[in-house]
Amino acid sequence: MYSQGVWAAPRRGTYGRRASGTEKKRVQKEQMRLVQLMVCLLLFLAVFVGKGVFPQHVQEVGGRLLVLIGQNTDFRGAFMELGQSLSEKDSVLGEIGAFCVEVFGVSPAEALPEPERLDPPEEGETQTEQEQRFLNSGPTQAALAAHYFHLEQIPEQWAVLPEAPAPTPSEPDPEPEPEPVLEVGAVVQAVDYQGRELPASYTLDRLSLGGLETVTPLLGPLWSEYGYREHPIDGEYSFHGGVDIGGNYGDAILAFASGTVEYTGQNAAYGNYLQIDHGQGIKSFYAHCSAVGVWQGQQVSAGDAVAQVGSTGNATGPHLHLELKCGGLHIDPAYYIQYKLP
Repeated sequence: MYSQGVWAAPRRGTYGRRASGTEKKRVQKEQMRLVQLMVCLLLFLAVFVGKGVFPQHVQEVGGRLLVLIGQNTDFRGAFMELGQSLSEKDSVLGEIGAFCVEVFGVSPAEALPEPERLDPPEEGETQTEQEQRFLNSGPTQAALAAHYFHLEQIPEQWAVLPEAPAPTPSEPDPEPEPEPVLEVGAVVQAVDYQGRELPASYTLDRLSLGGLETVTPLLGPLWSEYGYREHPIDGEYSFHGGVDIGGNYGDAILAFASGTVEYTGQNAAYGNYLQIDHGQGIKSFYAHCSAVGVWQGQQVSAGDAVAQVGSTGNATGPHLHLELKCGGLHIDPAYYIQYKLP
């Protein structure tokens, strides 16, 4: 028993020391492989995220990172060797190793294809001049990657990488289609009127004036609107066939549209007045003017001054009484002009 103990003890001690050293080296090697694997996966994540978020800066950052890590490091070969080794293991490490082998290639000894070679540096050229010449040549993404990995040629797998799509120019917004022009006299807006019967040749409907270009004869508040009202002077409840627009004495009254002065005149009710024929049955009438500046038969354009604001005739103050007619019907001028709120 003693001789066996003396014989066995040194053997167990010697074997134990050797096994401990071997096991320690194996663990350290596995830890190093895991670290390399983590670096591999982090680089993948950085590349994929970077290409989507800031693709223009990935190449620049990648180049600086490689310089800091070491210019002569063969990362492709190291990762393939790591993947080949891990793929022989079981469980998760085997699957991760197979992933690295699939990504980086089956064997680190494979020769790189030569679809495109990078230009060698010219004689006597500094490193800064080399970089400037390379960047000025308009390199592709694959060429940039190979350049910063210090490869002499571009791998075939990189050469077929899709380039970033060019931005699609935005198309100008389509111009809105013009609204169709209704013929003169067509009903644009019908009014459901339930009040007292309207006088003959008067309507509350809004009618189309066709393509007639118009202006506002006088911009001011509406003293009195179109329709039935109590007359401000005699108190009679009657139909008011136009609108009364307040203004200052002597303000210019403009032609509602181009046309011919049909007549001018003066009476006790309207004071000084005139009427312009705009064609196609459309006419405008202006009353209570302090002065009329046109004559019968004169051609006028839209916006021409044709009279001045006054209070002649049956009026309580300076204003313009404006009437519009279309196809023999009196229509509400408020549909076709601008005016100030009281």
